[in-house]
Amino acid sequence: MNLAATSGPAVSLSAMLRVSRLDLTLLWRNRSSLVTVVGLPLVFAGMLVPMKGIDMGGVDAALLQGTGHLGFFLVFAVLMNLVTVFTARREDLTLKRLRGTALSDTEITGGSVLTATAMYAVQALALLVVLGAALGGRFPADPVLVLAGLAGGVTVFAALAFALSGVSPTAELAQVTVLPIMFGCMLGGGVMFPLDDLPGWLAQICRFTPLSPVVEITRTGYFGQDFHDHSAHPSVGILDGWRAVLPSFAVLAAWAVLGRVLAARLFRWEPRHA
Repeated sequence: MNLAATSGPAVSLSAMLRVSRLDLTLLWRNRSSLVTVVGLPLVFAGMLVPMKGIDMGGVDAALLQGTGHLGFFLVFAVLMNLVTVFTARREDLTLKRLRGTALSDTEITGGSVLTATAMYAVQALALLVVLGAALGGRFPADPVLVLAGLAGGVTVFAALAFALSGVSPTAELAQVTVLPIMFGCMLGGGVMFPLDDLPGWLAQICRFTPLSPVVEITRTGYFGQDFHDHSAHPSVGILDGWRAVLPSFAVLAAWAVLGRVLAARLFRWEPRHA
């Protein structure tokens, strides 16, 4: 069924919050999902400690990878979480039953997106505290730019989650469906190392992955340096920083449109065997 369809014109925030509360309850009962959403980011954050003091691309490696993890956590808290939630609810007929209530389609799905976004925000804030308090980091040079990049990432990965849930046969296999994107983002998103370390043609290809623009925007806003177009990463002011990552925002916008189109075509409200 078309994701664009809605059962009512009005969208109630209180209704979305009720759905969000249901999501949190179900997440707590599903320990494997809880480990994926909460445990794996903690493991990745712990991996930053040995990197402290190592130079990578002219900046501390722990901070470089840490700012990459700010984007990479989207894969766990938003993409993997929502694909599992939507697939499980579709297969156990929860989505179908919810559509028979007074809730609109937007409220049903929006509550889950709201939960994923809130969990991701907590993870990102906690990582920023770790970067500043334990790893010698700083307050972001342009926090608004960092927030804009992360918000754009939430939009893109939420849209992709809708689409991927539609092709995931079961909740158990939902995480397998996400694996190609997870590894692609890890290797081609500039998380573990700067894309400038790659051959020029490969670096340009990687800049079109869904995570790469998030990482470039986040690092530019955090360090106050150009992490899009200069391997030397020169310092930039606030306006120059926004100007430097305009191509990154363009890539994010393209992924958001593509994700929305795929979601409208692939998202299912009823079980695949129906």
